[in-house]
Amino acid sequence: MNVGNGQSEDASDKQPTNRCLQCRKKVGLTGFKCRCGGTFCSAHRYSETHECSIDYKSAGRQYIAKENPVVKAEKIRKI
Repeated sequence: MNVGNGQSEDASDKQPTNRCLQCRKKVGLTGFKCRCGGTFCSAHRYSETHECSIDYKSAGRQYIAKENPVVKAEKIRKI
């Protein structure tokens, strides 16, 4: 543990770097944030190119199911 220089060993205290998580290229202000929490360059911004852990298909299905509940009408009694 480096007590003298004031650095902590915990990585969560560090500020996020402006580098692509896939190729480590500097992205600056043009970095793309993903739902998985990473910042990526223009070449790796899509989920297929950076092996994203988020399942967008099931997330979309859950969103649609939540926003559009099933509506059933009452049965009509015959006279």
